[in-house]
This record gives sequence, C-alpha cells and structure tokens, in this order.
Amino acid sequence: MADSLWYPSVDDVLAIHDDIVSEYSDTHAGVQNRGDIEFALNYIESGSFGTAPETIHEKAFHLIRLLVANHPFVDANKRTALNTTVVFYFLNGYRFMYDNEIRTILKQFGTDQATVDEAETIEYLHSHTEEIDLVGEIEQWRDDLIQYGLNELTDGSSNPND
Repeated sequence: MADSLWYPSVDDVLAIHDDIVSEYSDTHAGVQNRGDIEFALNYIESGSFGTAPETIHEKAFHLIRLLVANHPFVDANKRTALNTTVVFYFLNGYRFMYDNEIRTILKQFGTDQATVDEAETIEYLHSHTEEIDLVGEIEQWRDDLIQYGLNELTDGSSNPND
C-alpha cells in the first residue's frame, strides 16, 4: 500500500550533505558508499524482508539510524542524518524541535547502535514534533521572499521611483 509521504531522494541527501560541507570549513566532502544512502531511503519507504516502518516517527528513527550507523559519508554523517530528518518531517507537515538529547542519540547510533532503545527514541521523536500547516508555511515564505525581492529592487525604499 502506497502512502502519501514525501521521501528524500539520494540527490536530496547529497545536496544536504554538500550544504553542510560548504558551511563548515573543517568538514571533509565525500561519499564512502552511495548504496548505504539508497538502502536507507528505500528502507524507510518500502522496508525489507517483509518488515517496514509504518509511522512517520518510525521512518524518521530508521532514517537517522541508517544514515549515521552505516556511515555513508567521509564526514558529517550525524549532521546530514539530522538535517535530512528535519527536512523529511517538514515536507510531511511536521516541525522537528530537537534539543540536546539528539546529540546523545546521534552519538549512540554512530558508536553502538544496539544501545539505542528504539521505542524510547521513537517516543522522543514523536514528543519533539508538532504538526504544521505546510501550505500556510509556504505562503508565509512566499510573502517574505516577495517582500525581500521588492526591498532588494528598491534598496529598502518604499517608493520604487526614489
């Protein structure tokens, strides 16, 4: 049964990773295994061996887990996993408002994923998300971008003839 969720593509994840690399001068670029990215994305959408994550929070859990534990990038695996999950939630109508506890979860996935309690982590994800009006959010961004463009064209002046 197909669901109506938006799923990131490999190119989306690579773009998120590239953005992180460009933002942090001490972060090294490079993909170690593109197949690990593909597997993570296929798993959250379709599952494997007869099991599949069902809820958006279960999918987010496995997205983070697989992108961190499988270490598909040379550097910035945890940041890429977190940012990809934030985008995954947002484009599916949720705001993920993580706190410092996410660092512990990410570190555990990176060092010994068996120590991460799946049910507790899914509950953490659930309790740190809120549904949003995605159409309203996009409209607000649209309005803000239009205003920004007008300000750029007029150098902030309210009269374009100045």
